[in-house]
Formats: sequence, structure tokens, C-alpha cells
Amino acid sequence: MKEIFEKSEAIITDDHFVYAKKADGWYHGSAYVNKDAIYPYTRFVSFLCREIANHFSGKGIQVVVGPTIGGVSLSQWTAHWLMPELEKEFLGVYMEDIDHDHDYDFIKSQGEILAVYADEEDTLEEFSIDVIALKDWRLGQKIEFLVAGHVQIELVGNKGGKMIEKIIYQTKVGTRRVLKRGYDKLVKGKDCLIVEDIINSGATVQKTKQAIRDAGGNVVEVGTFCNRSGGKVTTQTLGVSELFSFLDLDMEMYPEDKCPICRAKGSRSVRTDLGKGREFLIRKGLMIL
Repeated sequence: MKEIFEKSEAIITDDHFVYAKKADGWYHGSAYVNKDAIYPYTRFVSFLCREIANHFSGKGIQVVVGPTIGGVSLSQWTAHWLMPELEKEFLGVYMEDIDHDHDYDFIKSQGEILAVYADEEDTLEEFSIDVIALKDWRLGQKIEFLVAGHVQIELVGNKGGKMIEKIIYQTKVGTRRVLKRGYDKLVKGKDCLIVEDIINSGATVQKTKQAIRDAGGNVVEVGTFCNRSGGKVTTQTLGVSELFSFLDLDMEMYPEDKCPICRAKGSRSVRTDLGKGREFLIRKGLMIL
């Protein structure tokens, strides 16, 4: 399996990367798993998903769920390979010799494995402040507009001889995963397998798991190409019965203010095409937007 990652140049070492921000701050490191390098090679993706499907075959999986964006193709390929062997042979050999109605009835009789995906959605929190009103505003007048979230301005009353505006605004405080497009109905009451390309902190899997639970589904197992958490993400931390991965990596990370690569090569040596290097340079005033 590691050979596939190496052939597609998905594993990069001996360089300088800025990783996604964690709860306790920013981290740097010398290695990176570039999942996007694998997706152009459809045979690689199909093969990896087939191996995930083989691992979970016979375990009663009814729906495969993948978080956007990469998880969309993973969920479809894995669901395809999870379908009963008889059906795959039947469809592959005899598709041209049967009518579509017969084909559809056959699929239903075999028990379709569904593939859906969980969208990312901003989590907003509402705040309000009172300010002195603009001239010529009428009591109860409202203005609403979008800028960095939803903002509503309303003239709410008189205070000390001055008209007061209440500004109500919503700002992004995080993200969550949600099953849209009617997918929530497809997972309700079903045993689900979550598929993910790379697991770092496990946050995306946890959010996807919550989306499935919110829709009334049951998360049974998780399959991934690579668990690069260094053993920190486990079945226990995810709260599932099984976590299967092809690669388990422990990539050394350094707190941003103690990064030895920055000291040796300079801050400008970070990769800006992968990871969060560009954002790092902007934060440090070394790059202009």
C-alpha cells in the first residue's frame, strides 16, 4: 500500500510544512501526506477502496459516508466494491443482454449499498451591540446585509435623548458536518461506514459521525487510507467498533515558535503550495494578500 502513496508522490519528506491549526496552536514539520496527489489516479483510488470494502465485507454495512470533498469518491468506490459479488459479476458480464427494468429489480433484490457524503457547514454564533443611531432613522426600521456573516441593524428606541441602534450579527465560530440533499433520510436507521482519506486529529470523522447520528444513523466502523495521528486517534477516541487504515504514520511536529526548520532554513522556506504555509507567511507579515 505504501508503494501506491510513493508512486503518486503523496508522501513528501525532508521539506518544511505548516500543518492545520490544532486546539493548542500551530505546528510545523518536515513531512506531509498530500492526499490530492492520489485522486487523479482512479485505478489507485479504486484499488484502495476495494481493499477497504474487502476488510469490512460481511459486517452488515448498509451506507458508506464520506466527508466532502475527497470522501465523495471514496464513498462511491467503497460502496461499489461492497456490493454482493454475485451482483457485480452479473452486471459486469450481462449488462448488455438485459433490459433496464430487470437490471433495477435485480439490484433491489440483492440489497444496494448506498453512498452519501457529509457537507461542511459554518457554525455561527449571534452577538448584539447597541450604538448611537444614524440620522433620520425611523423607529423599527431595519437593514440587513451580509458581510463576514449575517448582520442586522435595527433602530430600537431612545436613550438619554439619543436614538439607539441594535446591531445583531453572526460570526463564524467553527464548522460542522451535515447530511443534506435528502441524504439524512438514507442513513436513518442504517449501519454506516465512514471513509476518509487522511486522519490527522480525527475531528472531521467526529463531525461526520455526529451528522450521521443527528440523522438517526448508526456509525459502525471507520476506514481510511492513512492515520497520521501517531496513535492518538483510535477506536476509543472515535467511539467506533473498528478503525482500519493502510498506513499508520507518526510525523514529528514542532510548535511554531520552536520550529527547528525555521531556525535552520528561515521562515520563508515553508511550502506555500501544500499545507498552511501561505497563511503562515501572511500572519507573519512576510506575504501580502
